[in-house]
Amino acid sequence: MSQLLLAVLCFICYLLIYYLVGVATSKILKLDNNLLHELVYGMFVYGILFFVYVLPLKFKLVPVSTIGVIWALFISILCLLIIILLRKYIKESLRRFLKGIRKWKLCVIPVALFTIGFILFILIFARLPFGNNQVWFLGWPANGVLHNELMTYDTSSGVALERFPNERYLSTFLDHSAVVCKLTGLHVMVEVRTVLSAVFTLMQVIIVWELAKYFGKGDQKKSLFAFFMYWSVRNLLVGSQLLPNYFSVFRNYEGKGMVMIVPLPLLFLLLWKMYDRPEDTGYMWKAGITLWGAMTYSLSMMFSAPFVLLAFTPYVLVKKDKRLIRNLVVMFFVSGIFVVVYYLGRKGIIDLTIHR
Repeated sequence: MSQLLLAVLCFICYLLIYYLVGVATSKILKLDNNLLHELVYGMFVYGILFFVYVLPLKFKLVPVSTIGVIWALFISILCLLIIILLRKYIKESLRRFLKGIRKWKLCVIPVALFTIGFILFILIFARLPFGNNQVWFLGWPANGVLHNELMTYDTSSGVALERFPNERYLSTFLDHSAVVCKLTGLHVMVEVRTVLSAVFTLMQVIIVWELAKYFGKGDQKKSLFAFFMYWSVRNLLVGSQLLPNYFSVFRNYEGKGMVMIVPLPLLFLLLWKMYDRPEDTGYMWKAGITLWGAMTYSLSMMFSAPFVLLAFTPYVLVKKDKRLIRNLVVMFFVSGIFVVVYYLGRKGIIDLTIHR
């Protein structure tokens, strides 16, 4: 029971922190003041902040407990400052959200019930008994809690590593799970496969709803139809391990699963909106945040994003809009940063040796 209460509290804290970080991001970058958007982009910005913070400490073998205490203090102070300095902006965000609920009242109840039901279904029934790749996505945080170091012990044998794994060390959301579990006493299995699974499912539903609204063109009935039609088609295809549908139900707590169900659909939506409104630089900022933030969860985004952007390139060329070309260059640059870093690590130019 104590683990269940901790999990609920952790879930609420995640959403609150994401929202506050998203509010600050919206204010600084002059993005739309929308609560749902602030939740999603706040999650990515939070991931970027933790990535920048934890990566050098990981290389220095700073204890997980020390990393966690400093991070908890930083986030607490940051959230308090955001509440104090942006209280009027937060009130406006909440007011807009409540106004949107009243305006879209036809859709609120069915979408809310679906979201709750979908999360509960995944948490209760959608469990792989053995689970592919759990040795990675549960093993790294568990080792962090056990040894008080991040990614320094093999997840299968428990033997001390000589080098950081090049394909894993940039995925700092695993380090974050270790920090949270070390600080709170929450079991790694609960944090990863329950809390994060619920968070990623919620984010997925938000993005699908935004897609439905976009294609419904503001009409409630059309938007609701598009929303449930999307899920109907995906559920029919859920059995294939080669499609995102399988990951959305059975393995959404994994980095690659998260990439398939959250940032990739969001990137598609942003590219469509960017094409329709190239004058709005907010879409470029959002795409950049999505690309970098997603890569802190899994390098699968590093391999996927270039193909998505290449598919978008002919539309940019046909449109012949310099602003779209600029946006495309920026997005290729952001997605290319991790490719370069990964390559340098693979070639040994970045020293991944663990110095004890």
